[in-house]
Amino acid sequence: MKHIFKLQNRFINFNIYVFCLTLLMVSCDLEEDVISFRTDDNFYQDQEELNRGVIAAYSSLYDVMAVEWNVTELRSDNTFTNPDRSPESDAPRFTLDRLTVDTNNSINQNYYASCYKTIALANRILANIDVAEDEGLRNQYEGEAKFLRALMHFNLTRLYGSIVIVDRVLIGEEGFQLSREPQTEVYDFIIQDLTDAVSLLPEQYDDSEFGRATAIAARTILGKVHLSSPTRDLEAAITQLEYVRDNGTNDLLANYDDLFEPGNEINEEVIFSVRYEQGLIGLGSPFPNFFAPLQSDGNVVFGNGDGLNVPTENVSDAYETADQRKPSSMADSYIATNGTEIFNKHVTKYNSAFNALDDGDVDWPVTRFADVLLMLSEAYVDARGISEALIELNKVRARAGLAALTESEVSSSFAFKLALEDERRLEFAFENHRFFDLLRTNRALTVINEHFVTEFAYNNPDNPDLDASPIVDFQLLLPIPQREIDLNPNLAQNIGY
Repeated sequence: MKHIFKLQNRFINFNIYVFCLTLLMVSCDLEEDVISFRTDDNFYQDQEELNRGVIAAYSSLYDVMAVEWNVTELRSDNTFTNPDRSPESDAPRFTLDRLTVDTNNSINQNYYASCYKTIALANRILANIDVAEDEGLRNQYEGEAKFLRALMHFNLTRLYGSIVIVDRVLIGEEGFQLSREPQTEVYDFIIQDLTDAVSLLPEQYDDSEFGRATAIAARTILGKVHLSSPTRDLEAAITQLEYVRDNGTNDLLANYDDLFEPGNEINEEVIFSVRYEQGLIGLGSPFPNFFAPLQSDGNVVFGNGDGLNVPTENVSDAYETADQRKPSSMADSYIATNGTEIFNKHVTKYNSAFNALDDGDVDWPVTRFADVLLMLSEAYVDARGISEALIELNKVRARAGLAALTESEVSSSFAFKLALEDERRLEFAFENHRFFDLLRTNRALTVINEHFVTEFAYNNPDNPDLDASPIVDFQLLLPIPQREIDLNPNLAQNIGY
């Protein structure tokens, strides 16, 4: 059995029934609306109950991750949704793919609500933190809650722009009086939460507690926040990321494929991940079935595939022949039952052997050591020059089986940044990094419009209804779901929607 902290053989000493009951109790009253969070702050009576609340907050990431690839990876040049499913049969996903989403898009609403639900659960932990009698555990639970709250605010502000900051448990109608805050204030709030988490969390746990947020995870996300913020503080990012690089806790695995090998999740490269376990216990990963080709009839994974997140021709062609990451990340075809090779691209990164639908076993890495190295490379090129930036970039290329880049090949800052952009794309393909990366580097509009012009899926003469039109700046942000504006008139809509 996989060691996963939601189960009895992990650091919690209560069975799965009690856990699920707890999750139901703390979340059922959050379904009516997102921002109001009608609830009370007196749920947790002791340290054990508080720990259950922490587990519930982690568990809420399942809902976030089940949707996140739709609003990130699908909106990038990495994937598209199978045209057999759209536009009539799957309009919400079809419009996300083309960045023409409207304010009533159900997937957009689901993601927004799921992030704020996690925030609400984190705030409930913080409101009851004093019931923890053990000071070390009290600090840990507070750090975990602030880490999760910061991560959700970070994703929300990158996708929606200015957002509502929810920093406490909200009672009754209080949530209907909140307004969106400028991004500078949102980033200040995120930075403070992560700074607190760094000081409160341990740098590592023993293997029995693998999966909880650490101070190293908080530093890694904090480094990315500094790179992504409107003020783009390179030295602050470098300080956090160099600490993670030099701390000695984490390193690259020698073999890229080992990162996604079931049973190998407890490894030195993974810094923070959302954990999954097969076995019909409610913890299985749905992504193998989500991403396997339509009508693949059990020839890719158990059961059929949904074809929801199909790799583009462009990302497939971007891998060099020697690149060891492609076979671990995607396939261009599969073998049918009759032995015929079916050319249908599909994501393989999360596949494993399992015997029930949506019950995969591979974790989803939120951040790992390769991310640290490539973020350092991104910061170094502007702060310290190409030579130092190349050192970190080439570490990742070497693990992929590729030759080191030389300064003569990336002689300008712009050329280096394009090479780094390509490296991050392939290193983190289908891990929900690409769209965020393009936003951070102000390359999203250029890359996506080129994607629409050159990718066959949007230019098939036999399917002109599937063509994509050029986008403009406002479409890079998602709209605030109309349902939330109807509930709270103080929520202004993003320009253009």
